[in-house]
Amino acid sequence: MGTTAVAATRALAQRAAAAGAEWLDAPVSGGTVAAEAAVLTIMAGGSEAAFARALPVLQAMGRRITHVGASGAGQIAKSANQVIVALTIGAVAEALALARAAGADPAKVRDAIRGGFAESRILDLHGGRMVTGDFTPGGRVTTQVKDLRQAEELAQQSGIDLPTLGLSLELFEMLVEQGDGALDHSALYRLFAR
Repeated sequence: MGTTAVAATRALAQRAAAAGAEWLDAPVSGGTVAAEAAVLTIMAGGSEAAFARALPVLQAMGRRITHVGASGAGQIAKSANQVIVALTIGAVAEALALARAAGADPAKVRDAIRGGFAESRILDLHGGRMVTGDFTPGGRVTTQVKDLRQAEELAQQSGIDLPTLGLSLELFEMLVEQGDGALDHSALYRLFAR
């Protein structure tokens, strides 16, 4: 249920099959809060039979459970999730830093734009962390870097260029270099607000 590179996941699935076992990759999204409330989003990759057998266990942990496809497909969905999360954190961080630099209260700007097209869970949760400066880790910067590196590797293996992903990875790596790797990934705001 961890976030693992697609190639490694598929290799493990082949080893499991060779031993007569079934493999199901089932990474999650939702963070600690969703895990504690058993409302994780779970993205599964593997055979229909493996998914059906594991479904009761997955239902004990998650609310939205999707069988995405064959082995590795769960990890592909998780990579897509992490790209969206990272880029959206970057967008919120830049927008709130712009508000601050231009002379407006970032908390009030955040409140003003919530409910419009910019509304998102990231604007709500991570934007709140940015305006309060509370970067107690939920999803750590170092984990975001690992996940983005895996997504970039998957993009290269898939023959697609994702320049915004590359820039996002560089920004999170800068945060690690500054010594902020153990903070929540919403701490990306610190790069722009200093």
